[in-house]
Amino acid sequence: MKVLAARRRDAEDIRFLIDHLGLTNAEQVLALCGKVFPEEEMPGRARLVLGDIFDDS
Repeated sequence: MKVLAARRRDAEDIRFLIDHLGLTNAEQVLALCGKVFPEEEMPGRARLVLGDIFDDS
């Protein structure tokens, strides 16, 4: 849900969840979100937030 919301203030929570789940790139995160929320369209801002998170890694 944090990725779907893709608010800048959620970035630290998203980073924590990514680390906890052992995900290593944005595509893995988006694939997992697609499995959990198959009916939801992933907003473009989600890719932007994930890009920022993985650029900082």
